[in-house]
Amino acid sequence: MKHKHKQILLVIPVLLLCLCACKTDPPVLTVKATVIGKWYVKQHNLKLIKDGVQIGETIRTSYTGDDYAQFLEDGTGYQSKQGAPAASLSIFHYTHKDNVITIFVDGNKGVDETITRLTENELSIHYESQIPDPVVQGKFNTEIDDFTFAKQL
Repeated sequence: MKHKHKQILLVIPVLLLCLCACKTDPPVLTVKATVIGKWYVKQHNLKLIKDGVQIGETIRTSYTGDDYAQFLEDGTGYQSKQGAPAASLSIFHYTHKDNVITIFVDGNKGVDETITRLTENELSIHYESQIPDPVVQGKFNTEIDDFTFAKQL
């Protein structure tokens, strides 16, 4: 009988150890970041490149609650027009795949923009475009735009 008591005394700690090891972790809530929602402009960094050399840069941070872009689930959206009354909006269509968002305005060819940061409440977009040189006809310079947006939760 003493032998059985020793076995039970050995089994109980092992059983308790197993029960503690099987403790379940609390569920992890994951929030998938999405462009859908209302994004307020916080900063716009514009650089102008001529013949491979940066010739200008403007950084604007003086935005208000009237400066935003709204992305809807159906692939449409609207944004406030800079310098226009709050009721003046520009409507667009968009597609989003991986880190590229393509914006279509007024049936024109889409503009591909690269998403450089996307979290639950921060969105950064980068794009480059060719603009006519104001001095040399037929020549183009590169404009680089980097926008930072914040979403109010």
